[in-house]
Amino acid sequence: MKFHYQHLLEILKKTPTKNELSEILFQLGHENEIEGEIFDLELTPNRGDCLSLFGLARDLNFFFEFKNNLKVYDGQLEDFNFDFINHEPNACPEIKFLYLEIENEVNSYKDYLASYFEDLPNKRVNFFTDVSNYVSYELGQPSHCYDFSSLQGTLELKKIDKKKDFITLQEKKIIIDEGDLIFSINDEVVNLAGIMGGQSTRCSNKTTKVLLECAHFRPDEILGKSTKYALNSDASHKYERFVDPVLQDFAIKRFIKIVEDHANIKEIKLYKKSNTDHSERIIELNPSKINSILGTRLDSKKIIQILNNLFFEVTENKVKVPSFRNDISNENDISEEIARVIGY
Repeated sequence: MKFHYQHLLEILKKTPTKNELSEILFQLGHENEIEGEIFDLELTPNRGDCLSLFGLARDLNFFFEFKNNLKVYDGQLEDFNFDFINHEPNACPEIKFLYLEIENEVNSYKDYLASYFEDLPNKRVNFFTDVSNYVSYELGQPSHCYDFSSLQGTLELKKIDKKKDFITLQEKKIIIDEGDLIFSINDEVVNLAGIMGGQSTRCSNKTTKVLLECAHFRPDEILGKSTKYALNSDASHKYERFVDPVLQDFAIKRFIKIVEDHANIKEIKLYKKSNTDHSERIIELNPSKINSILGTRLDSKKIIQILNNLFFEVTENKVKVPSFRNDISNENDISEEIARVIGY
């Protein structure tokens, strides 16, 4: 993952130098190189939650204080009666579709959005896709934009039952294998799920009606597919490493806010479908055992302070694991988190 130093500073209360930031990232287990203002991170596969500015700032909270100052849309969203069938709720337990219509095309960007393309640099595609990519950079939630006017029929998420041709957004023709997860309309593939959308439903600079797809896919459903089809996909890179299953609402409201900053919105509606109960993960907290594992003499207050700063909730010697940390399941994992902060 690459990020711009100044972009990260905007959501930190303290202002570390680039070298200070680099050293702490190494301490936390995030290998990195600096070239000018750009940090290039090598994250371990279990830390998909750090594949965004937001995620990195959370992980750095103990040292530099995360400043959660991103503005989001605060209005009501009307229910969207969208014609969609999810045939694979186990593969995709969470999915939302936002319908959004603006009055006119958008030709110029606010400074914060323009800097994403100028500072890194990144190539502009079209307004809605650019906002989608920016939200993924900020929050770590991939999404896909369809030109709503191109959708004629029922959108279905399913595993393909026979090989089919598909032309991607990158205008590359591939043959999708039987058993892979796709979105289709009238049995035509319009999206290789979690990886890349298709040419036939893509947005353009003329698009004023967009359908934003925002989902949580099981990592094993996406794993290896971008390599298999030789597709360069930031979305699949994130989905393979786990995306927070409760992040979609926040990402959608952030998307709307950015659009609202650039255009007059005529209509917005939201379709929601959930097949998950989001049960809490609770781990017993035993400070003496943690000290035994680490060979330390940390008091309970220090241990709780560290965990709270990593966004674990501690109540009566029970630790509630945040939804974005699917890699935490026992006391050894908790001990490792504390070791990352105090240093090995």
